[in-house]
Amino acid sequence: MPRTLNIAIEGCCHGMLDNIYSQLLTRQKQTNKKIDLLIICGDFQAIRNVTDLGCMSCPDKYKQIGGFYRYYTGERVAPVPTIFVGGNHEAGNHSRELYYGGW
Repeated sequence: MPRTLNIAIEGCCHGMLDNIYSQLLTRQKQTNKKIDLLIICGDFQAIRNVTDLGCMSCPDKYKQIGGFYRYYTGERVAPVPTIFVGGNHEAGNHSRELYYGGW
């Protein structure tokens, strides 16, 4: 029997990865279905450090270091493979380092 691929789609992340992953894991338990892939659509905010904040193109009130750095440094591991589509609140310096994307 063919296996079903379960994909979760999330809107803007705004650096709130911990909350998104927590809700995703809760949903998996409620439905008893494993999520195979998470796609985050826009404003991911892959902020690694204070330098990245200075490279964001958004009003200062939106500049904050979210939880991405914990995954970037290996302190935490994403519970599912995650792909993101950048939005207008990204750190341009980090995006340029991943010219062909990252995995």
